[in-house]
Amino acid sequence: MVIGLATWAQARIAGIATGGRTGRVDCDAFEPVGARPGGDGARVDESAIRGQVDRARAGDAEALGPLFEAYRPDVLRLCTRLVGPADAEDAAHEAFGRVQLRLDGYDRDQPFRRWLLSVTANHCIDRLRRRNVEKRLFDAGSQEVEAFAGDGASALDELVQHGEQSAVREAVDRLPEKYRAPLVLRYFADLDYASIASELEISRPQVATLLYRGKQRLRSLLRAQTEADS
Repeated sequence: MVIGLATWAQARIAGIATGGRTGRVDCDAFEPVGARPGGDGARVDESAIRGQVDRARAGDAEALGPLFEAYRPDVLRLCTRLVGPADAEDAAHEAFGRVQLRLDGYDRDQPFRRWLLSVTANHCIDRLRRRNVEKRLFDAGSQEVEAFAGDGASALDELVQHGEQSAVREAVDRLPEKYRAPLVLRYFADLDYASIASELEISRPQVATLLYRGKQRLRSLLRAQTEADS
C-alpha cells in the first residue's frame, strides 16, 4: 500500500510542480495554505474524508488518492516555503509517505487537512535539522525572550497571511531558516504557538520571540525592496 501510493504521489507532485514538464518548482504559484478550504478551491466534506481514511486503514490502496490529489498544491507550497524549491518535490513525496505510515494516528475529530499539513511541516523541520547536523537549528536555551513579543495581530501579520505579492514571497524565502520556519508554520500551516513550540522543541515564549524577530526582518526586507524600486 505504501509503495504504491508513494509512487502515485510522486508522479502527481511532479505534475503540479512542472505543469506536466520536467523542471523546478514554480515558486510564483505561492499562496498561503490557509487561504483555501480545500485543494484547488474545492470544499471538502469531512465526513467523506473520514470514510476514505477508514477505507485506507482497512487496506484500500487507492483510498488516499483523491485526498492527495486535493491537497497536493498545499503540501507542495508548504514544502517550498520551508525547505526551498530545490528540495520541495522530494520533501512533499516523503511527507505523503509519512502520512500513510502515520494514518493510524489520525484523529477523526480534527480536519484532515490540518493534520496533513502538520505532518508535512514536521517532516520539513526534520529535513532542516539534518541540513544543520553540526548545530542545533532552534536552540531552546539561546533565544532571549522579548517581553513585547506577543500574539497580537498587526498590519504585517495580515500582509504575511494574505501575501500573494511576489515581494512577500521573495522576502519570506530570503529569511534565515530559524526565522522563516516559525513564520511559515504560523501563517502558512495554520499552527498555533503551542504546536510550533512542539515542532521546534522550544518554549512558547521563544516561539513568540522568533516570530517577532522574523517579522522585523521581513519588514526590513520589504522596506528595502520598496526603496530600491522607487
